[in-house]
Amino acid sequence: MTIEEKLELFKDSAIAEASHQSSVMLAEYRQTLEKMFDTRVAAARQTAQEHIITETDRIRREHNRALSMEQNKIKRDIGEKHHQVKEQIFADVEKMLREYTKTDKYTQTLIRQINEIKKFARGQEVTIYVDPADTEKIPELEAAAGMKLTVSAIPFIGGARAVIPAKNILIDHSFATKLAEEKNNFTI
Repeated sequence: MTIEEKLELFKDSAIAEASHQSSVMLAEYRQTLEKMFDTRVAAARQTAQEHIITETDRIRREHNRALSMEQNKIKRDIGEKHHQVKEQIFADVEKMLREYTKTDKYTQTLIRQINEIKKFARGQEVTIYVDPADTEKIPELEAAAGMKLTVSAIPFIGGARAVIPAKNILIDHSFATKLAEEKNNFTI
């Protein structure tokens, strides 16, 4: 074998070895790059997942806050509407009571209330008050009750009130008081 052949053989062998080493180094470098890529992809996915969770929680909190505010507004609106309806109902009832005070049945109711008060007093001194609007009914009421009645200084829509000083008792059969009690206990 000549030197040139040996050189050619050496050259081919060196090129083959260099190619092999280059291939091995390239494969190792590619493997390292792939591991780095996989690590970065996993980190990016983790970051993205955490971001999704964070944003989902933030959106859920905003949604719940907006929902709560809307529910409170609806409750206030319903409460206000209930109040308006309640006021309208009791305004209508008061109007009906005022109309009732102009009937003969109302006069009979007053006579019955006065007799009940007298019965409760059992002969003790009693002062019975009637509403100022019932002033024209006083002669008829006094005749039916057999006692003197007093016109109240404070209007109370109708009915009768009485004071029994000996027992320190106030009897209140006034429509205004009964209406106020019903209004306080009324729920829709």
